[in-house]
Amino acid sequence: MDRSIDDLLIDPGFFQDPYPAYRRLRSEQPVYWSEAWNAWILTRFDDAVALLRTPETYSSAGRFTALLASLPTPSSPGVEAVRRHYATGMIQSDPPDHTRMRQLVSKAFSPRRLEDMRPRIGAIVERLLDHALQAGSFDVIRDLAKPLPALVISEMLGVPEADQEQMLAWSDAIVGFQATATAVPVRAEASGAAIVAFESYFRELLSERLRHPQDDLLTALAQAEAEGSRLSESELLSMCTTLYVAGHETTRNLIGNTLVCLFRHPEALEAIRSSPDATAGVIEEALRFESPIQRAWRRVASDVSLHGRRLETGQLVFMMLGAANRDPDHFASPDTFDVSRSPARHIAFGMGVHFCLGAPLARIEGQVALDALARRMPQLRPTSQEFVWNQSIHIRGVKQLLVTQ
Repeated sequence: MDRSIDDLLIDPGFFQDPYPAYRRLRSEQPVYWSEAWNAWILTRFDDAVALLRTPETYSSAGRFTALLASLPTPSSPGVEAVRRHYATGMIQSDPPDHTRMRQLVSKAFSPRRLEDMRPRIGAIVERLLDHALQAGSFDVIRDLAKPLPALVISEMLGVPEADQEQMLAWSDAIVGFQATATAVPVRAEASGAAIVAFESYFRELLSERLRHPQDDLLTALAQAEAEGSRLSESELLSMCTTLYVAGHETTRNLIGNTLVCLFRHPEALEAIRSSPDATAGVIEEALRFESPIQRAWRRVASDVSLHGRRLETGQLVFMMLGAANRDPDHFASPDTFDVSRSPARHIAFGMGVHFCLGAPLARIEGQVALDALARRMPQLRPTSQEFVWNQSIHIRGVKQLLVTQ
């Protein structure tokens, strides 16, 4: 039976394996208006790159407001908190505002500074593995992939480790709002409550840093705001929340997705065991093959024509990075996991002015984690080859990953 594309997009099986739908979109409807998702969907590599490089036409500003408009009750305390949070800040702005805010934190995420953190990241990985291996039951997501990047970004910001569990819960609620194509009231309310909690937490912590400065990113942000008003309070709070949430979500799923790829392709896992130098290439292919962030999205800033389709001002455009990274026009045998692939010019971290600030950090954390697992668990294998993926069109990752040796 020839099912409609929208039927495929809302089928529960889409979350387990979105790639058949992506292939059909690329070949039949590369610029597709989805009634189910209430957005334009782009699946070709060249189109995604072109749009990501054109913020004057495809804007990051106002995209969350457009998403919230789909709610049956577009105004409530929770929804208003989401609307306020996403009305400003680095990831929901365009140049020159985006440039000003990004410059403020870019030094903290320079490749050289992040590379200097590799030994500390290694120490955190060893501690997490010590605890997991002693416990006997080992869920890579719960015991390593989730806490590792959260601990790293917490140290960078200056957030006490004791607060990590609560902050991860808030972070999951915020990310959960973006899991669906259209806004879901219960998710919007949960996200709003988490945003309010994050803002209250960081407002108090930033005030403390002004009284008692420390050598951390929160102090730098607080002092920059106080000394030159380079950030408004709303921008400052949005920046702190964004850095924490984005600082762990991608890496969590990168580690899990890479292991799933390796378990399905034992020859690649053996390559890591025999040569630690192979880890970087494995990470890059996993980023392409199972991109942790599946969707980048923008708001149409002015009417524009794309491949004969008329995109109207205010409409949302979803650029499916997971589809673009399997475009056969750019990748030979795109549905094959090939760690020898070179060069791996994927867009898993986006493109243009919003290219992921933490990409070097995610790569380092992934490499360190995989190397440690291969070294300490030489017979590492999953307890089952059946993997359950999170139900999100935005972030791709498995719910849990039980392993043994």
